[in-house]
Amino acid sequence: MKKMNFEIKSSDVDQFLELTVPAYFLMMQIIATSHAEELNIGKAKTLDKGMAWVITRIETEIIKIPTYTQKVILETYPGDDLKVLFPRYFRMTDEKGNTLIKSSSIWAVIDMNKRTPVAKPFNSVPEPEHYDGELAMPKRILIPDNLEFIEERKVRYSDIDLNGHLNNTKYMDYILDIHSSGFYKKHRIKHVTINYLHEVKDDSTIKMYSNVANPEIIVGKVDDSIVFVCEFVYEDRE
Repeated sequence: MKKMNFEIKSSDVDQFLELTVPAYFLMMQIIATSHAEELNIGKAKTLDKGMAWVITRIETEIIKIPTYTQKVILETYPGDDLKVLFPRYFRMTDEKGNTLIKSSSIWAVIDMNKRTPVAKPFNSVPEPEHYDGELAMPKRILIPDNLEFIEERKVRYSDIDLNGHLNNTKYMDYILDIHSSGFYKKHRIKHVTINYLHEVKDDSTIKMYSNVANPEIIVGKVDDSIVFVCEFVYEDRE
C-alpha cells in the first residue's frame, strides 16, 4: 500500500472551498504513478518500451468532502490482476483516519503504436491488497434513451497528456461545466462513475448529452462514437 499526504490548496477547491472532483482525480493520478514506479511497473516498463498506462473506469463515493487547507492522507493499492485489466483502489482519510472519499478504478496497459491493450505486459505483477469497506469495482453505466444535447467542447493543446490524448481529469472538467454555478449552489456530488470508452485526440469536438435527472447520465460523443459515459448522484445542499 502506498500513502501520500496532501494539503488541500486554493487551486484544489471551488467557490464553496470544497475539493473538486478533477483535483481529486489528479491526486489519484499522482499517487498511482508514484506507486507504479515503486512497484517497478512505471515508466521504465511502459513508456520506455512503447506502452502506457490508461484508465478505463473510475467509481468514487464522497462521504465527507475535504475543504480548503485541510490535511488529508490518500492511500492506494492494487487489486486482483485480471491479466489485461488491472484494478486499483483508493481511499482518502482525514488525519484521524476517518474515511472521506473512496474509489475503485480499472486500468490497462496499451501499445502506443497500435493503441490496443497489451495482455500480460509484465513478467510479474504486485500482490493484491484489500481492506474492509472498499468500493466495489467500477460498474458499466447503462445509457438511457431520453438524452438531450447540452453542449460541445473543443479539445485543445493544454488538455492533452503525455499519452497523446485527452487527460482523464480534463473529461471531468468538461462534464462539470455543463451546469452553471447556480446548479452547484443547490446540489453537491455524492457519487461519480465514469467509463472511458475511446481515447480523444487533440482538436476533436466532444458533444455532450444528458438525461437531466438525478442520477444524471452524461454521454460524450466524437462524431458517431461514444467516448465516455458518466453518472453523477447529487445531494441537496442544506
